[in-house]
Amino acid sequence: MLKQKLKISLFALLAIVLCGVMATSCSGNNDYGGYPDDICIDFATFVSTSDNGSVFTLRKNGDSPLITLTAAVKIDTSKLKPDTRVLIQYVPSGGQAPYESGSITLYGIAMIVTGDIEPQSPATIQSWPSSPVKMTSMTRSGEYLDVWAQGDYDSKITRFCLAADENTLEDEYPRLYLVFEGDSGIGYPHQLYASFNLSDAWLRETCKGVTISYQTASGSKTVTLNKTNNQ
Repeated sequence: MLKQKLKISLFALLAIVLCGVMATSCSGNNDYGGYPDDICIDFATFVSTSDNGSVFTLRKNGDSPLITLTAAVKIDTSKLKPDTRVLIQYVPSGGQAPYESGSITLYGIAMIVTGDIEPQSPATIQSWPSSPVKMTSMTRSGEYLDVWAQGDYDSKITRFCLAADENTLEDEYPRLYLVFEGDSGIGYPHQLYASFNLSDAWLRETCKGVTISYQTASGSKTVTLNKTNNQ
């Protein structure tokens, strides 16, 4: 479950996106005061949908068990494709504890930035403009790197990706670069949500972990994720 302020910042977005992707009508109270105190917001994978409901999978963190959540709603797959990473807002409704498989009441879905690692030459990565971000959360859940940050732009994101130095992919610690660029040098702060697939580096036999570098207001910062660290 993400922090309380993530809950607050996403309420309006989730309610809007949910009504846009559901084939059935939205239900429940969509104002902030109508949400239960124990609501969960998590990065998840939208797996499938049918008349019987929709299925999502997620891990609490690291290599924790994969759980399966089922919501009694049908999703319009012309707007949200299966196997897409999303943020979901929900409450367990089958008597299970949070982060146990079971049925849920789904309050919202937010579409986020997704993608695989992009192998590039060091020269190419260095040539890309990269604006600073204020990192709130960067964690691994299975093969995914889930990112919540803040970046400045005017009306759209020009680039937000996870690039890899192609010369290091066979190293014990491949070098990855989180690159963000907005459409304006003088923009407005926006929340950034993304989930990148680390498989191309993380699942290699030679890999013991990865380093991830990104720009902040005070300069470049690098963090290391180890395979022995579940968080």
